[in-house]
Amino acid sequence: MQIHVLIPVSPPNSTGPDPPTVSHYTTGLKLRAIINSGSIKPSTSHVPQHEKPVAWFSTSPRWEPTATKCPVPGKSGQLITAKAQNGLVRITVPTSCAPCVVQQLPTIAGISLQAYTGLLLAGLELGANPGAWRFTPTPVPSALFREVEFYDFANDRWLAVDLAELACRN
Repeated sequence: MQIHVLIPVSPPNSTGPDPPTVSHYTTGLKLRAIINSGSIKPSTSHVPQHEKPVAWFSTSPRWEPTATKCPVPGKSGQLITAKAQNGLVRITVPTSCAPCVVQQLPTIAGISLQAYTGLLLAGLELGANPGAWRFTPTPVPSALFREVEFYDFANDRWLAVDLAELACRN
């Protein structure tokens, strides 16, 4: 007997056209590796060998809950992550850099339907909107970065940083 689970995922254009940019949410520690490598690379963490790794992005201007590095949801988890990982970071790139929508993940990355369903459920549990997720199976070079920002908890806003200045410090 097969059981089919329907997961509510907003269609890519349910709220109009995609914005001109998408964001990769990460941490200060991960930003150092991104700068040193010169690109946002597809993540191989927890990806079985038979699947193709992808780099994740979001159309949302708010912190992506699945990028939080601890099991505590919401603002508390963000604060814990920021403290342990040298801040929360948002890297903005043109939408064309991450053209794939989450519904394409099984086809493009070779992820099983069971794993795909689990990924969606985990995201929803954390408060994410899988309809905002975008991905690419190819690296996104730093030359395409439009903005790199750290989250300022005190003022509840993103603050842009100079990527060249960051590269000099690393």
